[in-house]
This record gives sequence, structure tokens and C-alpha cells, in this order.
Amino acid sequence: MSFYIYASRTGFASLSAVVAVGVAHAQAPDGPVLTLEQAFARAVGDAPGLKAAEQARLGAEAGLRQADRAPNPTLDLAAENFAGGSQYRALDRAEMTFSLSQRLEWGGDREARTRLAAADVSAARAGAGIREQSILHEVELAYLAAQRAGSELQVALDRAALAREIVATVERRVQAARDPLLAGARSKTALAEAEIAVQRAQQAEQAARAYLSSLWGGDTGFSVDLSAFGRLDDIPRNASPLNAELSLAAARESRAEASIEVESARSKLDPTVSAGLRYFNETDEAALVVGLSIPLSIWDKNDGAVARAHAERAQLRYETEALRRNLEREVAATRSQMAIARVEVESIDRQLLPAAEEALAQARRGYNAGGFSYLDVLEAQRVVVGARLQRISALNAHHIARIALARLLGDYAAGATTK
Repeated sequence: MSFYIYASRTGFASLSAVVAVGVAHAQAPDGPVLTLEQAFARAVGDAPGLKAAEQARLGAEAGLRQADRAPNPTLDLAAENFAGGSQYRALDRAEMTFSLSQRLEWGGDREARTRLAAADVSAARAGAGIREQSILHEVELAYLAAQRAGSELQVALDRAALAREIVATVERRVQAARDPLLAGARSKTALAEAEIAVQRAQQAEQAARAYLSSLWGGDTGFSVDLSAFGRLDDIPRNASPLNAELSLAAARESRAEASIEVESARSKLDPTVSAGLRYFNETDEAALVVGLSIPLSIWDKNDGAVARAHAERAQLRYETEALRRNLEREVAATRSQMAIARVEVESIDRQLLPAAEEALAQARRGYNAGGFSYLDVLEAQRVVVGARLQRISALNAHHIARIALARLLGDYAAGATTK
């Protein structure tokens, strides 16, 4: 006695009943639909990285305020001609000088220092933009993974529903002696496989939603918008890379320019002027004192620091250009990937899926009329399921390329929820 006949006469019937119950209760996730924009808002609102970037920006702005301040004056107190020998033992002949000194920034130090601090603010803002785009990018990829898992779960549920119908039809035909017992065993095996596929798809879908919700520390009591997953997006053609990485690179270039100005200003030595009052204790008289201190650039002209600043600026210019070219290549490649996936989806929708669904419908009608075997129905169903999964895979590739293109072109900056 073969396994199929034995199973059909013994415990396989009970397995079929358990499977049927499991499939009946299996369903797509239920709950309020969480849109992508809502997911963005939740993730951005609970992102420690963005809070850290905000503090970095505030610190840079405080540094800008500090850089725009002149150096403080110096109050000097000097005592001379006292506590010495002979007639200078006491304080009778002591001389006391009170003076105020001020360093004069004649080399443009303050302006250059302020421009450098302003460049730090721009770099901090660009760094915050990179963090925000990274968060939005990760959220959209996680949302897409949940959409794909939900779509594949729906395919598995539809496959299981059709498998149940086939089991019921085969059982009626077996009881009517129109099909052998082997047909019933095989149909129940197919149902068991479909139920296993449902369970696997459910676990994958739950894991995808759990990962998505972990990006803001929430629960998984929501569903994602599957209709958006099934739509094809237009491919942008006339955009060039304007993403946050390029903004940061530009800010670093500006900072390097400001560093050159700072080092050049430091090479111009600043004099210090002073004015004060000297008191002569011996005669009980006072007189004005003025002074001028001029540093001499004999050993250190700061030319090495200026040359290093020039080299760093040139390095950053080359790195920015290399980044721009890499981004342009990535944009072109990503557009191609998006277009290829779009063509595949459209071909599946236009040719493969309609033909597969029509073949399945004919196989079911033919089987019910006694013209085909249930194996023909199972094979037609396998082709339909494969076509639907292929379409989901192509849609996923299309959306992954679209998401990558959005980040490359800086589209997330326009749709960010916080600034």
C-alpha cells in the first residue's frame, strides 16, 4: 500500500482538518493603516541621533557668537623700587603703575575667525541633514520590507484558500469514485504545503512590522499600505545629485577656505597698545604711561600653517568632485535598475499573469467537467503563485531603486518632517 493511500485512510484526514482550520484562521494583519509619512514622523520624533545633531548645531552656533567677539583687554598692576637694599628697603620710594592693554586685531583675525565658525555651523547643519536622511531612508526600506512581506502573505493566503477548494472538490470526486484515493492524499499534501507557506509568510510579515516599529520603539498593532506597494513610480530624469553628503562636502570646502583666511590673518602680527598711570610714592606724584608692543616675525611667519590650509582645501575639492562623480554614476545606474524592474512588472501584468490566471481558470473548469486531472489544477496554481511572487519581487526591486534614487537626489530633504 502506498503512502498516499495509507495516509488517506488513516491520520491524514485529521491533518487535513487541522490544516483547514489553520488556514481558515490565517489572515492578513489587521489594524489601522500606518502611512509612510506617519512612519517618518514617528521615527524622526524619537531619534536620539537627531537630538545629538541638534546639540551639535547649537554648539556650532554658540561658537559663531563667540568667534565674533574681540579679545578682552588686560589690566596690569606693577610695583617697582621696593623691598630692596639700602634706601629701597621701605615703600617710600616705590613706584606703582596701573595700565590697561589691548591687542589690536589688524590682520583681519576676527572676520576670518567668524567666517570659520560660520562654516562650522553649515557643516553641523549638513551633518544633521545626513542623519535625518539616513533615518528616513532606513524607515522607508523597513516600510517597504513590511509591504513586501504583507503582499507575499496575501499570495500565501490565496494559495491556501484555493488549496482548500481543491481538497473539498477532490474529496467529493473521490467519494463519487470519479478520482482515486491517491488524488485525495495528494491534494491534502498540497494543502499542508500551502498552510506551511502561510505560517512562514505570517512570521516574516510579523518580523518585518516588528523591525519597522523598532525604529521608534512602538508596538506592531498596525498594518502597512499594500496598495502603494503595487504602484509604479515615474523615473526622474532631469535631476542632479543634491544630497546631504554633497552639502556636507561643500560646507567642508567652505570651512577650508575660512581656515586659509584664519591662518593668513595669524601671519599678520597684531600690536598691543597700553595706557596707564604711574604713581611715585617718594614725591606723591603721578604721571601717564603709554606703551606699544609689536611682535617680530623672525622665526615664525606661520607660512607652514597657511600652506597646510591650502593643501587641505585642494584635497577637499578633489574629494568633493570625486563624490559628485560617484553620485552621478550611482544615479544613472539606479535609474536603469528602476526602469528594468518597471519593464518586468509591466510585462508580468500584460502577459504572464493574465495568461497564468486564465490557464488556472480553464484548468478548474476542465477539472470540474472531468476533462482535466487535479494535477493540472495544481500545476496551473503553481504558475499563478510563481507569477505573483515574481511580480512582488520586481516591484520590490523597483521600489528599492526608487528609494535609493530619492536619497541620491536629496528628495528626503524636501519631505523631511522636522528642521
